[in-house]
Amino acid sequence: MDRPTSKIGSNTPLMLLSLLSCITVSTNTHSANEEWKFTLKNAYLDRDFDHPELKNVGSWSQSASLFYDSKMVDSPLKLLGEPIQIGAKASTQYAVRLSSDKHRADAILPFDKLNQSQAPDYLKYGATLKLGYQDTLLNLGELWLDLPFTVVDGSRQLLNSYWGTNLRTQVNDKLQLEIGRVNKVSPRNEEDFRKFSFTSKGVTGYSDGLNYIDLRYQFSPNLKAEYYFGHLENLFNKHYLGLEHTWKKENFSLNSKLKYFNDQDNSHQFKIDSQNFALLETLKIQNHSFGLGYQQLNGDTAYPLLDGFLPEFYFINWNATGFVKKDEKSYHFIYNYDFKDYVPGLNTTLKYVYGNNFKTTDDVKNNESESNIIVNYSFQQPELKGLALQYIWIDYDVKHGTDFSENRIFVNYTKKF
Repeated sequence: MDRPTSKIGSNTPLMLLSLLSCITVSTNTHSANEEWKFTLKNAYLDRDFDHPELKNVGSWSQSASLFYDSKMVDSPLKLLGEPIQIGAKASTQYAVRLSSDKHRADAILPFDKLNQSQAPDYLKYGATLKLGYQDTLLNLGELWLDLPFTVVDGSRQLLNSYWGTNLRTQVNDKLQLEIGRVNKVSPRNEEDFRKFSFTSKGVTGYSDGLNYIDLRYQFSPNLKAEYYFGHLENLFNKHYLGLEHTWKKENFSLNSKLKYFNDQDNSHQFKIDSQNFALLETLKIQNHSFGLGYQQLNGDTAYPLLDGFLPEFYFINWNATGFVKKDEKSYHFIYNYDFKDYVPGLNTTLKYVYGNNFKTTDDVKNNESESNIIVNYSFQQPELKGLALQYIWIDYDVKHGTDFSENRIFVNYTKKF
């Protein structure tokens, strides 16, 4: 397996170069504790299409993963009298297929298109170098990001990750700045890191890298904002603006999220013009949560989604179905109940999304809906600490198209030491 190596070069943020120019050498160092996280995940997924010519897809697999994150320690290098700290991260993820080969791609396990076969197992690994100075942290290597374009997806088996460089700094008590360049991605159902790609109408384009800036500003304890700009070379640009407000009273709270996305092509390879406006209101009363959301797409094209099943968790409610077709309007209803007063560790979520105002490829008006039931249980007994169960039921209906139902069962175990 070929893995990229980390290099400091022209793609390293300029702030690192200014830091290095002021470095002096010191002989004082100190050690710090480190954290290891071991996880086991048993995942069963089955999607059944309501179409005589489409067979169900899915698999049953077991994974074992180990994640390492060192605490920062002082290095011999100093900047303006303050030590530059150094640390590291590392990850190893391995999964084995327990079910028989269905000879169909399921977006969970690697799939060989030439032989039409699911991989019996797969391995992902990476490492990160961390450099810190006061409130600034620079990462080089494998990145675990929570941003538009680049989120970590734990909804299937192994986690996706990214390769590149990013720098995060706390400018003041209200403003956080992050800049970065992401060269490659390792999707959840692939082993290696590869270039970002986008496919439209059977044509695939590739990007040499994603350059981004992310600003987060805390106006008050109850109001925060985020602005993100990502330039995906040779493909398209993404602007994101989000506002979030929380109003709390003694027995309830109201959370409001307002989100706007604007995606435009930056080359002549694809025509991309899509805007996404969304609002989600969530009312929490004791153990009950009620969510009501609205999402509307505008522009000349559907919302562009990158290859590799990379989700858009920044949407108000990302489902198995994206609800991102051209001009689509979708209405989101969410209810959650926490059984902590009766069965500690148990909570359930019900979702329903209805989308309309879009057309099929042959210009026929269409609509779609998705229903979800999600049940989570974390064992509270000391001897079973770290063990959790999750069940997800999905039902998708479309007026002109193929309906499907899906079951997902996860058994997770996490141990930190």
